[in-house]
Amino acid sequence: MVTVTVTAKFHNPSLSRRKEWQHAARLYRDTKQFCIDGWENDDFDKSVTTASIDNALYSAIQNQAIREAKSDHNKDGEVRYRESQPFAVNNQNWELDTTENGTVVVGFPCVSQWWYTPIEVYDDIADPVDRLVEGDADKTRLQVYRRGDDWYCTFNIEYDADTSGETPIGVDIGERHILAVTAYGEDESMLVSGGEAKYVRRKYRSLRDSLSEAGALRARNRVGDKEQRRIKDLNHKLSRRLITFAEQFENPVIRMEDLEGIRENSSWSGVHSWHFHQLQQFITYKAERAGIRVEAVDAYHTSQRCSACGSMGNRDGDHFSCSECGRGRHADLNASENIAQREGEPCTG
Repeated sequence: MVTVTVTAKFHNPSLSRRKEWQHAARLYRDTKQFCIDGWENDDFDKSVTTASIDNALYSAIQNQAIREAKSDHNKDGEVRYRESQPFAVNNQNWELDTTENGTVVVGFPCVSQWWYTPIEVYDDIADPVDRLVEGDADKTRLQVYRRGDDWYCTFNIEYDADTSGETPIGVDIGERHILAVTAYGEDESMLVSGGEAKYVRRKYRSLRDSLSEAGALRARNRVGDKEQRRIKDLNHKLSRRLITFAEQFENPVIRMEDLEGIRENSSWSGVHSWHFHQLQQFITYKAERAGIRVEAVDAYHTSQRCSACGSMGNRDGDHFSCSECGRGRHADLNASENIAQREGEPCTG
């Protein structure tokens, strides 16, 4: 199963449409807050329905707001919604179609009526959009939101794909080597040191400690902002480098381990604050823009098993050795090769 996230800009929506969508966004936010407040104050139970919602939104949108409010209410902490809440419709209550001249339009209910509005289809999403129009794919819920003066929609398209002829790209993300990458079956790999990331973390941690001791809290916060910008820039460079590596192979599919496992198993004290998740997000969305599928795989024993024969081996620093088949390999590249061989679940980033 392939999952592609589509974010598309609406093409020149009329003023009346934009006004109604803005009104719908406010009503959507208010509906969710109404549910949250009602549950907090015990005004009604979780079985609340659209009959309790007194606004002009279509019932399909009200139902989606109730579902999202329930999900948010189950999380810890107080729930207060911002002004910029997008409004959403479940997968059964919106549609994507084409006009006689081939223009792709998205239709969804709102307040006064259903709106059918053209979207801008760039090259990277043209194929999955065509699959959906032809009925060869499924869609998820639709979200509509404003960014600046423009309006956008986002949704996922899911379809089965022929995986024969693909090149699995296994990606091991870690502290000693931030990226260890293997193109399985191609005898090609890439290894990127984690030294720069460690240096950035140590440098700014030392600065923060010094400023805290001096009582310069405002300066300490500015240091934190600089550190995040450095980390973000590094993650962008790393993800671009990985995508460039993957693009040289035929039909690449990127497979990454569950990053939560890195945090739980790492002995590096700074790993909990390192933006592994951000790096994974950057890799995922850049891969999707490049038309490359990304899968998350089970990371269990990827560092302990031999990628050639599957036996449990020995790791000594950066070297992995297998007593069963006699193979020696860089330990992180051995892990990345194991990851490449495991089928995973599609990532949606």
